[in-house]
Amino acid sequence: MFPELHETFILRELVALERRGVEFDIYSLQYPRDPITMEDAIRLSTERTHYSPLFTLSTVGALGRAMLHHPLKLGSAIWQLLRHGYDRPMDIVKNLAILPLSLHFGELGRSRGVTHWHGHWANIPTTACWYLNQVEGEPWSAAIHGEDIFSPNTFLRHKLDAALFSVVCSGYFCNHLKTKLGLSAPENVHLNYHGLDPRVMEHAPGKRFRERAAEEVLSLISIGRLVPTKGHDVVIRACAVLIASGRKLRLTLIGSGPIQEELMALAEQEGIREHVDFRGALAFADVLEALDAADLFCLAPRLIPGQPPDGIPNVIAEAMALRLPVVTTRVSAIPELVVDGETGKLVEVDDVQGFAAAVESLAADPEAARLLSEQAAGRVAEMFNQKQNIDDLLALFEQHVPGGLKLPDARRPYS
Repeated sequence: MFPELHETFILRELVALERRGVEFDIYSLQYPRDPITMEDAIRLSTERTHYSPLFTLSTVGALGRAMLHHPLKLGSAIWQLLRHGYDRPMDIVKNLAILPLSLHFGELGRSRGVTHWHGHWANIPTTACWYLNQVEGEPWSAAIHGEDIFSPNTFLRHKLDAALFSVVCSGYFCNHLKTKLGLSAPENVHLNYHGLDPRVMEHAPGKRFRERAAEEVLSLISIGRLVPTKGHDVVIRACAVLIASGRKLRLTLIGSGPIQEELMALAEQEGIREHVDFRGALAFADVLEALDAADLFCLAPRLIPGQPPDGIPNVIAEAMALRLPVVTTRVSAIPELVVDGETGKLVEVDDVQGFAAAVESLAADPEAARLLSEQAAGRVAEMFNQKQNIDDLLALFEQHVPGGLKLPDARRPYS
């Protein structure tokens, strides 16, 4: 789906590629669910994006033409899907449902001069690209963001073996794909971090560590969808521990989601409801304002079987870029960015007492918190350098796209 409200990193990548002169179309397998509000998303969705229902005369016609011209290849693709997707029967249904639409987009793309397909996410979009490779022989690549790679998924391995290359958004995910899936060519999997939101990077140079008077109430902030994997319950319980020990604090919790009422009830149960400000989902400018007013950023992600894991939550990197000391958990790819005692504080998953102790250590030692914040900002600038990350992605496309990217202005300075 493009645009997707929670996938702004894909939007940023597309805008960066566009600025480099890359010619591309966007083929969205679903219509957007949410109102499109960001200027770049509105422009790309109207100027470059193609949409279609699953079943129309055009999509069914594309399937019919494939049956006529490539019956053996089409039959082989369906057989491979059934054979290798046995461990995820519901995905077989979804993958079969998009077959006519994929073939239709393939026809449309060829008429517009598309020579390479790039699928974001490990599930349905990469299947669409794989179909075009299997039936029409068209080259493709994959961008993996963690979805579906940790649960049984033999079809994913089969798909990625047919891709020219794959890029992965964290070293943790990259290592998993290289070592755990049994790929025939793991060297074709490459690490490529996302760039951060330009609005954060524009705001960062003027942001300094917030000095707090000793008697001032400690201001904590946590941002993220209100779902169990984010660990907001741990942060609330840790706040209760700190308040019980005499620490004066206030927690601002930004985000919406299905467990909001449950978290409010937990704050009430812990006796700290008046100390927790549930702000809901906010506009980005309001999020930046809230970050500016905070002393520490707190998030306690956890892995839950059957639910997509976080890689490196963007909100952690954004807080670090804005020189806000971070306390978070040692899980997934977070330790790639947050080095305990150097660029932040890491706590074991679900360790409420440990989380409270980490927050208190930074609250009680402002100089240590300031040093962490400065080192964290440098770490983010190094890892999430969008210019370098886009350079690396362009180099892969240049290597694999038939005829290259044909960029007359490829050497111009990045902006």
